[in-house]
Amino acid sequence: MRIGFIGTGAITEAVVTGMIRCDVAFEHVALSPRNANTAARLAKLDPRIEVCASNQDVLDSSDVVCLAVLPQIASDVLSELAFDARHHIISFLAGKSLDQVRAFVRGPEKVVRAIPLPAVAAGKGSTAICPRDDIARALFAPLGEAVEVDDEHQFNALSAATATMAAFFALLEEQASWLVRQGMPYASARSFLSGYHVGLAHEAASGTEPFSAMIGQASTPGGLNEQLNRELSERGTYAHYAQALDSILRRVQGRE
Repeated sequence: MRIGFIGTGAITEAVVTGMIRCDVAFEHVALSPRNANTAARLAKLDPRIEVCASNQDVLDSSDVVCLAVLPQIASDVLSELAFDARHHIISFLAGKSLDQVRAFVRGPEKVVRAIPLPAVAAGKGSTAICPRDDIARALFAPLGEAVEVDDEHQFNALSAATATMAAFFALLEEQASWLVRQGMPYASARSFLSGYHVGLAHEAASGTEPFSAMIGQASTPGGLNEQLNRELSERGTYAHYAQALDSILRRVQGRE
């Protein structure tokens, strides 16, 4: 696999780092020179990684091309490049549909979308792919979970779900702040909550049963988990969460 990255930001760094750590098979990686510090840092990881002189050089030396520029500048950046029919395009452009990406690249026959997340650097991430694609799967499956869908609406919904990262950390901060108010040092609260949530994530990742079943297993009748879940439900907390996701999905689809 000769793979190139147009754009060398945080996601490109995570993907390339994950490729090295997880022994993804590749012949050559070509990097955009735009973020020189990140590109140089990645080039030190493996002699097969090259920082190119231009984005066009990335295309010319690659068969698989990942589009990793900011979506708001994608049209300007990509319109200057000459893509070839042989290029297999994997777009990381948030909120840009398959048809929009095809219009940007003008020529390549194969275009897919993907949402790699920062944890792929450690082989722990989930990556949504649309439509199903052997090459994208070969790239991202070793970096964690590769979830393939053929329906772009479903892909957009998965994209909307990735907007929950800040809310997740906000929930941890709320719990940590509450523990601090009980007299706990913040560092101790943070350490406890980090390990606690890693344990919960491990339980979720190690099985396939519905999350609703796991709620029941964690909720001893009359117990503390049952009480907290009931109180949050009665206050509409989860309903508000779903409503916020609906709003994010409308934005992802360009309807807001």
